[in-house]
Amino acid sequence: MIHHNILAAVGSTPLIAINRIFSKPGVTLAVKLESRNPGGSIKDRVALAMIEAAEAQGLLTPDKTIIEATSGNTGIGLAMVCAVKGYKLRLLMPASASEERKRIMRAYGADIVLTPGHCGTDGAIEEAYRLAREEPDAYVLMDQFNNPASIEAHYRSTAVELWEATQGRLTHVVATLGTSGTAMGLVKRLKEYSSAVTVVAVEPHPGHKIQGLKNMRESYPPGIYNKRALDAVVAIDDETAFEMCRRLAREEGVFAGMSSGAALAAAVSLAETLDSGLVVAILPDSGERYLSTSLFAQPPKRGVAVMDVASGEKIHPAAAGGVIGLFTVGPSLDQPGDPEAWRRILMLDVLGRHLDLHGAQVKLAAGLADLDDRTMNAAHAGKLSQKDYSARARGQIDELARALGLSPNFSFVPASRGADRLLGLADTLTRKGFAYERLRSLYFDVARDKRYGELLHTDLSKLSLGKTVDLEAYDKDNPKDFTLLKRASLQDLKKGEVLQTAWGNVRPSWFLQMAATALDGLPRLSVFMAGEAHSFPHMENLRAIWTLGASVSPAAWMVCRGVTGLTDIAAPGLPFLALRLWLLSCSYRKPLQYSPAGLAMWLKNWRKLQETAALLSEAVSSKGKAGPEAQRENAKLAQALAEAVEDDLSLSRFWPVLFDFCRAANTMLSLGRLDGASAASMLVALRQAGAVLGVLDETMLPVAAAAWPEAVARLAGERAKARQNQDFIRADAIREEIAALGFRLEDTAQGARLFRV
Repeated sequence: MIHHNILAAVGSTPLIAINRIFSKPGVTLAVKLESRNPGGSIKDRVALAMIEAAEAQGLLTPDKTIIEATSGNTGIGLAMVCAVKGYKLRLLMPASASEERKRIMRAYGADIVLTPGHCGTDGAIEEAYRLAREEPDAYVLMDQFNNPASIEAHYRSTAVELWEATQGRLTHVVATLGTSGTAMGLVKRLKEYSSAVTVVAVEPHPGHKIQGLKNMRESYPPGIYNKRALDAVVAIDDETAFEMCRRLAREEGVFAGMSSGAALAAAVSLAETLDSGLVVAILPDSGERYLSTSLFAQPPKRGVAVMDVASGEKIHPAAAGGVIGLFTVGPSLDQPGDPEAWRRILMLDVLGRHLDLHGAQVKLAAGLADLDDRTMNAAHAGKLSQKDYSARARGQIDELARALGLSPNFSFVPASRGADRLLGLADTLTRKGFAYERLRSLYFDVARDKRYGELLHTDLSKLSLGKTVDLEAYDKDNPKDFTLLKRASLQDLKKGEVLQTAWGNVRPSWFLQMAATALDGLPRLSVFMAGEAHSFPHMENLRAIWTLGASVSPAAWMVCRGVTGLTDIAAPGLPFLALRLWLLSCSYRKPLQYSPAGLAMWLKNWRKLQETAALLSEAVSSKGKAGPEAQRENAKLAQALAEAVEDDLSLSRFWPVLFDFCRAANTMLSLGRLDGASAASMLVALRQAGAVLGVLDETMLPVAAAAWPEAVARLAGERAKARQNQDFIRADAIREEIAALGFRLEDTAQGARLFRV
């Protein structure tokens, strides 16, 4: 069949069954592909109907220009019809409309005037009305939002096609709301066929980004819109609509646009509630008109992203799945309270807690070089064996770990535990030709590693050697080569503190110890956080040992800046969880400066956090549902923490939100606006944040008054009377009785608080 012109091909679009996205016995879901119209959308029907109606009314003359406000598809339809019929056309559309639509309209010969994008279609409507009002002799306004032809187009074609294609078995139809012409035309005609047919309209939420649709509460409602005529109007959020578009393409092979996703998402929800029926969703256009938008763009990786110094880009260490291994260099055993080491450890602890909270399998480890010169020298100075000295230092480290609230799955791995591992690495490097022996010491041959220096983009030709190491003490082929195993000294031999190997009696280098502890302590090495002092050559040497000796390389190499002004984390004598908060207070990529005033401020902040948790704990009740104000604060807190941690541990961005949360909770409590259920929800939110940060001391949180054991509550009442009568001997005796029951009573300005012992 040869059509007279392109306009004769408008309509008669196909119905396609949905099979993978939805399947339910007794219920059929199909879509009507309006993208098969010659202009690519359902608006071809409306454009043709409006121009033919204007022609019938004698409104169009050669000296007049057709104008219309459009988000794109109506404009394309009008441009196509005007091209065939020879009419001049000016289209007004928001600048936010997709670039494809603008180009198509210009290709048809239309003149386009862009209106501010933030005003949406309403801005274009206002401008179209102004031109039509001020220059009636120059323009003919199609006014699709008030034009009865918008309804008639679907009354005479779309609805008829649906009924005939389904042979009258149609039970439900779903259409989106823009001009509302589709829904109004369908409901008008289909109800004539059968009053049992259900017509459902779909609108977006206020502030939506779905091009072509309107939320009838925030926009000018079209004059042709009659909500009461419809059986239902449902709302769909942007992401649900967009994800359905993507699923349509992936699972059904249907490449459809934004509003199509909204229509099908609503249709699927409807179909799931039915036991039988035939549901059709109207898909207004094709996805090709949204290629310049983010609709079909590769979705950004989500989750934790950390700065990788090797690539200079943010890396998603959890993207590969499986166990995530986080590793850092632990404190030297002669300085267990090294603030720089603990800062690194706590940063990784927060990262691990967050990943664990979101369902990832996480293992954390810090390497302890208990066989290095610093440990040996300190042991000898203290007249202790290496073993005894290391055990004492390990005890101090474990004690600090408990005091600083370190996660139980964070392990400290001494090099001596994995002696076989480090000797295995040395043997592998030697067999592969990357290591050589000189005078019973083993060295890594830098020249054989073609990638040496690439990690930190180091120009090896510009290195100044011999400043920190006496080169005369080493017999190496190349001054750049680094030690793997060092020949034991007479003192080492005398004390028996050596490793016996095929190369002789040796002690492992710091590099080999750290490389071995990471492999010994973790099933997988995903992230390595070095200290500022570990940049070059330390990280480069570790990379060489891991990649060439064990075929392992971290996904992300991180460097944590130093702590200045403090050499021992325990020196300030403050609560350790307050010290933890201070160590986390600024970005790990910035140095942390110690000052008594700065630390005092963070101690105050920590106490504020604890007091808020205590007040919420006292106000907790299990009755009722949390109020909207509390829910908003909880959501803000959770979102801010997740965003801060996942954006390269940018915790400094989270602190204002955390302390705003505390202020809001305290304000609501003081004004009596926080009921028990809301207090409970806010305490849960605060505890969840505390679980990630590890800064809340749960032992300092009082038992809620409503949860006091009956015996304790009775004794507390008797004690209050004794205190009121100034019988302090009796009051103290009752306090001891309460302690015997496993509780501690504390008097505060707000009244007595009860704590579990």
